[in-house]
Amino acid sequence: MDLLRCRARGLLQFFRNGPSKVDKHMRGRQMRTANSKRCALRDSGGFTLIELLVVIAIISILVLLLLPAVNAAREAARRTQCINNLKQIGVAIINYETAHSKFPTGVILAEGSMWSGYILPFMEDEKLKNLMIIGEDAAGNFQWAHPGPYRHPLRDDAYRNLIAVESVITAYRCPSAALPNHQYDVSSDNWHVMERAPGSYIGCASGVVVDQNRPRGMEELDGVLYGHNKDEKPHKTVRLKQVLDGTSKTMLVGEAWHDSQVQRKIGRQQESARGDHKDHWYIGGDDPDIYNDSSECLGSTGVRPNLHLLNKCGDGASDRECQELQISFSSAHRGIVNVVMCDGSVHRVEEEIDAAIWSAMGTRSEKAAEQTRQKIGGRRG
Repeated sequence: MDLLRCRARGLLQFFRNGPSKVDKHMRGRQMRTANSKRCALRDSGGFTLIELLVVIAIISILVLLLLPAVNAAREAARRTQCINNLKQIGVAIINYETAHSKFPTGVILAEGSMWSGYILPFMEDEKLKNLMIIGEDAAGNFQWAHPGPYRHPLRDDAYRNLIAVESVITAYRCPSAALPNHQYDVSSDNWHVMERAPGSYIGCASGVVVDQNRPRGMEELDGVLYGHNKDEKPHKTVRLKQVLDGTSKTMLVGEAWHDSQVQRKIGRQQESARGDHKDHWYIGGDDPDIYNDSSECLGSTGVRPNLHLLNKCGDGASDRECQELQISFSSAHRGIVNVVMCDGSVHRVEEEIDAAIWSAMGTRSEKAAEQTRQKIGGRRG
């Protein structure tokens, strides 16, 4: 009906204005044909080029508007996974304490094993724990690194711990950090790990310390996870009853931002004995084996969180700033750092937190904090 009505209007307009009968007849046929095509085109629902460009422009604007929301949703999912990792780590440490009546050792100095290696059976990774041989005594010296570059697979039992430190353990890596699976690492003793797996979480050794070399190795401090000398038996690990500030107010483990770019740049070079960049790892390492760089697995609330946003070692920063950076709890999340407490609860800490409150979260008791201050010469964070 619409097509017939359209043709009729065209004919009526033509005969009202046309000259002769013949011309009217010929032009009428032409007009009817043109009107038929025009009406058919209109009824076909097609788009002009301008209309298509307008639609494309609108879709592009909508995509640009939605993209930040999509990215925010993805980051929220990654942040949730990071929190879940911390929760799992916290529960594993609590289960370790229940089984052994003490918290795990933060790091064994002069040997190299770390707290993250001891809790593997409680992280449902007992197979990897059984692969490792922790020890440096008459029974053998089982290394966390190799004296030089090597070929895979390693078949010498003396280096079987290398398989552990090269293993990617998802629960020890925050998705927001976008860590590479492996990076080359050379210790301050010039020993190599060709495919070491970086991590995102470090134990809380102190609420006072501002330099991992004061005291050296972060040995016997006021936190819950700190350094112990391998030859001192039994190790002075913390028991639950020593957490006098309360398990819900004392930190166990927090996020740490591993600088993969700097590691990629200088990781094949021998690191300085004091530590010269922010790198974090798990299971064990060669540097703590010689009392160096305990910040690989330990940190302190004696320095403010997220210092990696302010400076980098060797980038105009002083030695003090570099040392503070290495033990700073830090994350890839904007403005916050996530931590797990001794009761297994996970908390989001703002990077602008009051320094005194932040410091208190890292120490198990005021008495232990005062003992640490005396040990480092009264210097406060």
